[in-house]
Amino acid sequence: MKTNMKMALLVLSGSCNALLAQEIVTRETSEKFSTGSQNAIVTTIFENKAGNVMDAWKKVLKEFKYEKLKDSDNEVFGDNILIKEWGNNTADFYTKFEEDKKAKTVKMSVAVDLGGAYLSSSGDNDKFKFVEKMVKDFAVRATREPITEAAKTNEKQLRKLEDQQKDLEKDKTKLNENIEEYKSKIGKAERDIVEKDVELVKKKAEVEVQKKVVSASAGAVSEQAKSSKKILEKLEDQQKDLEKDKKNLKNDIDDYNKKIRKAQEEIKKNDEQQVKKKAEIDAQNKLVEETKKKLDNVK
Repeated sequence: MKTNMKMALLVLSGSCNALLAQEIVTRETSEKFSTGSQNAIVTTIFENKAGNVMDAWKKVLKEFKYEKLKDSDNEVFGDNILIKEWGNNTADFYTKFEEDKKAKTVKMSVAVDLGGAYLSSSGDNDKFKFVEKMVKDFAVRATREPITEAAKTNEKQLRKLEDQQKDLEKDKTKLNENIEEYKSKIGKAERDIVEKDVELVKKKAEVEVQKKVVSASAGAVSEQAKSSKKILEKLEDQQKDLEKDKKNLKNDIDDYNKKIRKAQEEIKKNDEQQVKKKAEIDAQNKLVEETKKKLDNVK
């Protein structure tokens, strides 16, 4: 029991850490670039890929005036970037991206060459804060965007599962309605059989009486004998029709019973499918909530 409790706490702790890990922070440290080790602003972007992040960062740099932008070996170089808030002096931006595919994170390091000296908090603090905010805002967006897309996909899948659940419920309702309809038809067929039995008793009696008439008129004139036989044949045909109707009613009852058994089997399968579908919905609901929590923790 204690072991299970410890395992549960470890899982819960891991989930909480994963959610808290989405908080975006920046730090100042030395990183290696194509120009050597330089002072840089470093952050971590979550739930994204290096290629996507690099493309998005280049779009950010293109919002400023620049001489050229190029990328090589997971490093983006922005040459002579002009930031209006800094006046007419340009700066070179070196941005390195390191992806951890297993953790789904991208480490982003930004070094800014102001022209002889690299940006640092101990140098021009205002410019440092400007770039730091620029990097953090970008990291927040780059983290939020894929999580937002995942949230939309998860909610779409949840709605799809819920619609499937409703369809299963409708199917079960229809199957139960069909069973009640079949039972009603069986009841009517059974009542009709009782009526047919009464009619058959009467018709058989009429046939027996007519047989006697035919037998008695055997020595009579030809026309009278023919008429008696014709009446008998008609009564016998009516009896056969009643017997056929009764047989058809019994066949109908057998058919309705088969349909009832089939519907009951389908209801059983439907119940099993509903159990599975509800489990899928519960799991998807948790996924939706987890994604929302991740998104809420990106700041």
